[in-house]
Amino acid sequence: QNVPTITNLPLLSSIDMSFNSIQSLHAEAFQFLGKLKYISLKSNALTSVTLESLPRVLWDTSDVLIDLSSNPFDCVCSLEWFKLWYENNMNRTSGNASLYTCNTPTQWQEVPLVDFDTADCHELNQYVVMALIIAGVLCLVALSVIVVRRYRWDIKYYIHACKYNKLTSPPVNLRDDFLYDGFVAYNTRDRKWIMAELVEHVERKHNYKLCLHERDIIPGGVYVEDVLESIDFSRKFILVLSNNFMDDQWGRYETAIASHTLAEGGGGKLFLILLEDIRSEYITRSLKVLLKSIGHAEWTKNKNGQKIFWNNVVQNLEKSEK
Repeated sequence: QNVPTITNLPLLSSIDMSFNSIQSLHAEAFQFLGKLKYISLKSNALTSVTLESLPRVLWDTSDVLIDLSSNPFDCVCSLEWFKLWYENNMNRTSGNASLYTCNTPTQWQEVPLVDFDTADCHELNQYVVMALIIAGVLCLVALSVIVVRRYRWDIKYYIHACKYNKLTSPPVNLRDDFLYDGFVAYNTRDRKWIMAELVEHVERKHNYKLCLHERDIIPGGVYVEDVLESIDFSRKFILVLSNNFMDDQWGRYETAIASHTLAEGGGGKLFLILLEDIRSEYITRSLKVLLKSIGHAEWTKNKNGQKIFWNNVVQNLEKSEK
């Protein structure tokens, strides 16, 4: 049975509805009883009681007595709210605590309501667990993509370097198997300066042997591995820095190689040539460290400045021979 809406009794202060086989309650049935101070619903057929079973004012008003004893409570998670309310308002229940017991399910039958353990109600169900796992995997994938995109050249370098044991190469100047005096990392758009200036002064005037990827690396192999090998067999690793170089993906990769060479204690192998002022968007953290830590020469159109530039380059190559 359900309780019908009670009307035309605005001054009613006490109501006894016990022993009526009432199965469910709805707050609307009592909404017009503003003066109610006592309500008895004991010994009915109520299996569940929720916040919506009675008007909120009855639950919250401290001087209202509510008797729900001797009902066959179904002690499942939906009863948790009432259990908590009962524990906090036992002085208002107007019934013996031993009369508030569980009837179902079997494992809780005749167990006092206060002993009903609701801990399992807060365990994550399998769908929530699955959703959390999927969300975690997606976050991990997204984070991995971000890390790989940001450090892809460092990762690629370490893979190839570890594979070919480049990180454990003997220190510069302790080896006698160098094939080149310097490996030159540059952008192909700066080829004209490389051939007309660098090759002319370093190779033809001073007889040093440079390794240029366009000229000296034989096509057909794995390019990344060939470059790493050429760097390893060169006394110096020379980076010709320009905006063209820093704008190019391969240039950023070679900058990453230089950064790792510095980190592994190979700073003496490195030398930087600045063809022009590098735009701010290309000044990465690793490039800042290189410029601060490694010797470099700045190209200029001034004739006297060029003499200083070439002296700097040649002296740096001479240091590697000592």
